Amino acid sequence: MNLVEAMRAAADAGGWLERPAYEVDGAMLTHADVYDGAARVAGALAGAGVRPGDRVALVLDDGPDFVLAFLGAAHAGAVAVPINPRLHADELRQVLDAAGPALVVGRPGFTAAGFRVTAFADLEGARPVPVTPRSSDDQVYATFTSGTTGVPRLVPQLHGDPVVHHRSFAVPALELGPDDVVHSVSKMYFAYGLSNSLFFPLMSGSRVVLNPEAPLVDDVLAIVDKYNVTALFAVPTFYSKLVAHPGGDRLANLRIAATGGEVLAPALEERLMEVLGDRLLNGIGTTEVGQAFTHNTFAARRFGTAGRALPPFEVRVVDDEGDPVEPDVTGRLQVRGPTITLGVDDRGTARRADGWYTTGDLASIDADGYVRVTGRLDDIENVGGIKVHPLEVEHLLASHSLVREAAVCAVSNDDGAVQLRAYVVRADGPFEDHDLAEDLIDLARRHLTAYKVPRKVVFVPSLPRTGSGKLRRHAVRAWKP
Repeated sequence: MNLVEAMRAAADAGGWLERPAYEVDGAMLTHADVYDGAARVAGALAGAGVRPGDRVALVLDDGPDFVLAFLGAAHAGAVAVPINPRLHADELRQVLDAAGPALVVGRPGFTAAGFRVTAFADLEGARPVPVTPRSSDDQVYATFTSGTTGVPRLVPQLHGDPVVHHRSFAVPALELGPDDVVHSVSKMYFAYGLSNSLFFPLMSGSRVVLNPEAPLVDDVLAIVDKYNVTALFAVPTFYSKLVAHPGGDRLANLRIAATGGEVLAPALEERLMEVLGDRLLNGIGTTEVGQAFTHNTFAARRFGTAGRALPPFEVRVVDDEGDPVEPDVTGRLQVRGPTITLGVDDRGTARRADGWYTTGDLASIDADGYVRVTGRLDDIENVGGIKVHPLEVEHLLASHSLVREAAVCAVSNDDGAVQLRAYVVRADGPFEDHDLAEDLIDLARRHLTAYKVPRKVVFVPSLPRTGSGKLRRHAVRAWKP
């Protein structure tokens, strides 16, 4: 089963081949245009010597070029590898070396020493070719983990996986359909954005509005307003900026505001719900799973949680010995399901998880199955031999009306003593504010045990984040006192 062939057959059966699929900068592609264009790109790739199973790196912004190149590679039986075109040159070299592509597709003028490179324009005019037969167990694409620890890892998905994600998430949780207009702030070179802007809309008959530029609040609100967007996808910190903007009330016209990629702090969830109400639905997923595996839905939601497991995925929480814990006890979150891939072996073969996979999240599950994520295992700070989960402190500080976001980490003083430090981004007002710093420390003292209280607050203009919006905690830890 070649995924592209299955998707086109579903579009034909659903009656939306001639409906709009993509809009960007005034240009529009129908669903039929997408598949016809993919067949031509596949012909060009085959003519360039790309064989089934070869990797094709896509160093492209969100746009029709990306969509047709991605599906063209899949149509040809190759493995598409989306790569952030805005990476630093050293990081770009690192991920290209890890991907080992037979061909790199980039923007005009793009070069990468040691690799065969072509511009998308050189792939458009070829004669279309039939879909290359593949099995549901063959690789169709591979994405890099977001690199929150500093080392991105290549994780492939198979031809059958996007169909599983669509049936488990897009249908029951998002209820996407042909009447929806979709916009994803998360880009298609990340697993989350790839499903939001490519797989789910094409499988649901929806229309997607793409933005090739880096996302800005004004631009996103303008897109929502101009195109009457019904389904918006973004990480929680970007939603925070949207609702704080004077034009944030335009989000009230959404049907659904889906969020993921990082833990949604309760204080931020309250603020978002003042504007978004029941439209706000959040969940969690990983690049290894391929998409969300728990999510709140219109039919089943609970404040302060990431929803319940989306069948066929199952979740549980275990202790340090790997034994399941009782409801509401915090431990290591594990997921089990059919699409979990751990990476590739030395031969490039996908390594599927055998049984339960530990996500790296600290979480609890209540008696009704709702998952509450409280941090990451690799986020734990050690203060005087005592383990501290910084997310608890960060969420408390972020509940202050003058704080947009905060990051907390342990630092060593000149005498070697280890204490917590809070790096805070103000919502407004002067950059330096001694009174606010004292207020935040006092807030922590009132609600937290003494060893969890930051000894110092440092105001910063922004926090370092990955392209998908996740906090680069390792970068914060490297900041000098």
